[in-house]
Amino acid sequence: MPAVEAEEAMKTVLGVSVGSTTARAAALAIADESVCSAGVVRSFGAAGQVAAAVQLLETTAAAQHVVPADRVIAVPDDPAGRAKRSAYAMHEAERFTVVSELGAQLRFLRGTGQLDGIRTVAVCDIGASGTTVSLAEPATGRVLISRRTTLFGGKVCDNAVRDYLLSTYGADELVSSSGVDALMVAIGLAREQLSSLRVAEIPGPFVAGAVRLWRSSFDEIVESAVRYIEGWTASVIVDAPQSMNALVMVGGCAHLPILRRVLRRDLRLPVLVPNMPESLTAHGAALLASDAARRRTRRPLVSVKTIEVPPTTYDTPTYGPMARHRSSA
Repeated sequence: MPAVEAEEAMKTVLGVSVGSTTARAAALAIADESVCSAGVVRSFGAAGQVAAAVQLLETTAAAQHVVPADRVIAVPDDPAGRAKRSAYAMHEAERFTVVSELGAQLRFLRGTGQLDGIRTVAVCDIGASGTTVSLAEPATGRVLISRRTTLFGGKVCDNAVRDYLLSTYGADELVSSSGVDALMVAIGLAREQLSSLRVAEIPGPFVAGAVRLWRSSFDEIVESAVRYIEGWTASVIVDAPQSMNALVMVGGCAHLPILRRVLRRDLRLPVLVPNMPESLTAHGAALLASDAARRRTRRPLVSVKTIEVPPTTYDTPTYGPMARHRSSA
């Protein structure tokens, strides 16, 4: 193998996603787009979310020897402005390239083959701070409609659980603000656990000590909020100038069994939930970095593997190694 080709085969690209409470990174080997490294930073203030993501990008890039041209950061953008440009539009900065989080999500989904044959798709991004629904054409990146609400998300669910627990079990009179903050972290962890478990234990400032939260109780607590977001999502889809072929759930709250159940039952659309929906934005950003690197060198992908994806996903998420992707360039 010539030296230039050998160097290209060993090259690594990097993608980072910016969330309201979490930043994630994924480094891929450009030769076959397998995952070399993944990282996450959690629980930072809203004002510091971009700084935390950039710091994660710089740290991972240094460890993986990724040059600035091969770094892509996926950022939240104004949903109202998405229809004015392609979701795949990229903007070069000095230390990295910037892309919309929707573009990174669509790129990941195209790479898995889950959008094969789908002309239009609704991407329902349910994160900690709210929900964004974007209706787009995956092949072109054209965005038909994109809207956001803060009336449903991880924080809404966690606040409802906090109010329920404190009213049901009572709080220690000496509880401090730091104790309440610790309780919210514990509730967020319990919400994640209840995506696959029937019960989770929550330590906290309760009179009788730690309490158990059953999934059935959690479902009752958040049911009204889930019904709201189902109706709101349906109204966005109804307003589209074209019919949707499928809905894809992404973001951390895509793990919620009650949310999957209600959307699949009421939307009258195929509802897809990719494996690890909270991590795919960073992975998609890395795939866009890989696409750009190959365009610059005008070299084809050295090794290509296609993922076999079932028409629906399991209700219990698995956390195995990330699969390889095929190029959509």
